[in-house]
Amino acid sequence: MAEQQHLTLRLAIKSVFAVFCAATTLLSPARAEAENLRGPATAVDGRTLSMSGKEVKLANITVPEPGAQCLMRGKLRDCGKFARLGLIELVVAATIECRKTTQHTYACKTEDGYDLALGQIHAGWAVPTKAAPDHYFTKMKEAKAKKRMLWSASHADGKPGYASGLLGKH
Repeated sequence: MAEQQHLTLRLAIKSVFAVFCAATTLLSPARAEAENLRGPATAVDGRTLSMSGKEVKLANITVPEPGAQCLMRGKLRDCGKFARLGLIELVVAATIECRKTTQHTYACKTEDGYDLALGQIHAGWAVPTKAAPDHYFTKMKEAKAKKRMLWSASHADGKPGYASGLLGKH
């Protein structure tokens, strides 16, 4: 009798394991698909997109927060708003493809392959994070040398180096 119960228990465990394996195999592609997004996007701020009702943060960049004040061309400005406008220019009328890179960030590009985070760095609206790929830092050096946007800005109190102050924040 004990042997019959042991055999029944082993069979039940094998059945549960088989169902688990089948479910995992079937659900894996759907889960991976959910990690990727494709379609139109709108800019929420200089680093965040809204796609299909979901907020998507661009990986490997830091931008001024909305409302962050800086001096640009002799006037106090909302540099966070300007960073958002820069991202709007990159996504308007474009199909955007995003691939999840971490729990909270995505690598996003236009349908023709233009990297949105790199575009923000190129325009001078963002700086790379410490974890960013090397070519982001190369692009940042170019933007800095040409004094693009935030690289020409000062802190609200007039202290120079607004963009440099963003480095190392994330």
